[in-house]
Amino acid sequence: MVDTDRRVPRSRRVVDEDRFEDADEPRNDEHKIFGLGIPNADARQPAYGQGVVVSLLVAGAVLLLAIISIGSGDGSDPPVLENTDAMFWAIAAGTLLLAAGGAQFAERTASHAAAAVGQPRPATAMATAWAVPLVSTIAAILLVATFHNRPMLAVGPLIAFFGTAGALLSRDLLDETDEQSTKVASVIHTLVVHGIAFLAFSAVYLNKLDSWISGPLIGAMGAILILETLERGGIAPPQRVFYALIGGWVLAQVTVALNWWPSYGWTGGAVLLVVFYVAAGLLLVRVQKRAVSTRDLIEFGGVGSLFLLLLAILA
Repeated sequence: MVDTDRRVPRSRRVVDEDRFEDADEPRNDEHKIFGLGIPNADARQPAYGQGVVVSLLVAGAVLLLAIISIGSGDGSDPPVLENTDAMFWAIAAGTLLLAAGGAQFAERTASHAAAAVGQPRPATAMATAWAVPLVSTIAAILLVATFHNRPMLAVGPLIAFFGTAGALLSRDLLDETDEQSTKVASVIHTLVVHGIAFLAFSAVYLNKLDSWISGPLIGAMGAILILETLERGGIAPPQRVFYALIGGWVLAQVTVALNWWPSYGWTGGAVLLVVFYVAAGLLLVRVQKRAVSTRDLIEFGGVGSLFLLLLAILA
């Protein structure tokens, strides 16, 4: 028989209930943007807020320009000068400074916040946060001045806002170590850059400006956008500037040739977008892989040629 009085009682196992409570609660150091987990969001939230504030201020300034320019115009040529005066262009210059300077300031704050949580920017990083906001604001101002109608009261500010906010957000997400975040950020970044490129190139082509104005203007905007595109290349700043100048020169030459093409409307902007897509894509592949493969040539050259042929038929 077993003496039940002498049995040693089993010690009760202590369960840490906090572990199960923590599993059900969201992490405090993770924030969701477009479904992506962004570490240490509390420390970096001010940087996101500054980007939104800058975008709203720029959009408000473009709205003011749209209000000033609205009207039937005097029928002068080019259309961008029909209903604008010195005051309009003075405010436009201040708006461009606000967009570029504000975006760069927000990027600087984001860089400091990322470094504070152990995610410093790479040594090859270059201060180009101003690039897309500047070009998007130029596109918004030119389109507002060209059409000077009621729809531009909404379209112009929206272009300026999403161009600035989208560029700043995608740049910040590109620095994430999470692979999913990086992929989605690359898609957002590419869409924003190419969308702004189409609007900016179209805004210039719609006015049929002289080649000595339109060529350098589109070349400069293209070079600025390529400079930003090469952010993902991880190369030194001098090389980025050199490649960007090459791409800008190509776009300027195409613009001069395009001015002799009997086509109006948005077709010219679409052609310049295709050229930008091919030039920026090949340059990015070059800096990332150091060698352009046959697949890359087919992807960019073949797709680009197909779109150019389609545009030539539809023009």
